[in-house]
Amino acid sequence: MNNNKLSLFVFLFALLTQTSAVSSQSLQTIPKIGIGINGLDFSVEIPVAEKITIEPAIGLGPSYDFSDKDALTKKIDWHWALLEPSLHASMYGKFFYNRDKRIRKTKSLLFNTGNFIGAKVKYVSKPLTSEEFHGQTNTFIANLNWGGQHNIGKHWNYSYSVGLGYGYNLDYSRSTFYPAFDVKVAYVLPLFARNNR
Repeated sequence: MNNNKLSLFVFLFALLTQTSAVSSQSLQTIPKIGIGINGLDFSVEIPVAEKITIEPAIGLGPSYDFSDKDALTKKIDWHWALLEPSLHASMYGKFFYNRDKRIRKTKSLLFNTGNFIGAKVKYVSKPLTSEEFHGQTNTFIANLNWGGQHNIGKHWNYSYSVGLGYGYNLDYSRSTFYPAFDVKVAYVLPLFARNNR
């Protein structure tokens, strides 16, 4: 029974990526393994419209904690613990707004090169290591950002983003806004990838 479900999932995923690629010729389906300041992940960027992609990802990265810094003022503080890794699962939507301009200037479009406005939701598990230092918990993160991504040769790309994040502690019902940023380099896997300029 489990094998049937897995086979169905793989078939539907392949169908979705191929259908998306046909309906949006200017963007590419890009499976990639990335590493950056927010950890290591495997993701697939999938075109869903002429200038829009979605990017589901799973990975390993730093833990987060949103907790009471001062019980009297009820001020919420957040910690970003690089040495306490957690499992991450996210969905990232990107709207590329300058691809027409890049086409007119005959600039590269390889690996969905361009500037974008993005929205991301992410689940971060408790740390896989000791919770001795900050006591990180299960966390939900959402952010709005501006960023860009560009190819490095024919097998790599890099991306960056800055914006405003909202973090919610799923175990203790605490939340706060915080600055959201990312810088990442990724190796683009050949699976489903198509060549653009």
